[in-house]
Amino acid sequence: MNLYALMLVAIVIPIIAAFFEAMSSAAGISERHHSHHDTFMVEASFSRAIIIAMFFMAIVGIILSWLCTVRVFNANSTVVISFFVAFIAVMFVMWAGMRRYRVSVYGDFMDITPFVGSNIHVVYKDIERMEWFGLRSGSGYRNLRIYENGRPVGMLWGVLDIEQILMRVDRFDVLGHASNS
Repeated sequence: MNLYALMLVAIVIPIIAAFFEAMSSAAGISERHHSHHDTFMVEASFSRAIIIAMFFMAIVGIILSWLCTVRVFNANSTVVISFFVAFIAVMFVMWAGMRRYRVSVYGDFMDITPFVGSNIHVVYKDIERMEWFGLRSGSGYRNLRIYENGRPVGMLWGVLDIEQILMRVDRFDVLGHASNS
């Protein structure tokens, strides 16, 4: 692929993400309360930080590949911009998945929309156990795996307000209390 085409791709990907972020109907709201359910999603500030990182990497990549083109650095400019485009593409996929992830809690059940795949329907009375998993996130919580019939059926990621979700689920009897971190 041409150097200039890669530079264009490097800047277009974050522009697309910024456009969709600006057009989002839930701008700035990570928790939406409705009369019959609450929906929790990744905070808009975190989503926007990923977009800013994509723009930053695009600018750095374009500048570095230009400096390689004018022989300030002894490297292939196409290889340099290719690295940055690959990084930006991975960040875009991560951003798209995070924007998709949400948990809607109702009176007797919850629906989890994972990063990839179809919705997961979890009935509160069918939950066998819930276990803390992974490292603590910036919210102070770890991820929470939900088990039904001895197998994991869903995951509540620590980037959400897990405390509020657990209050709605109200199944503290199946919550693992051990902490490994």
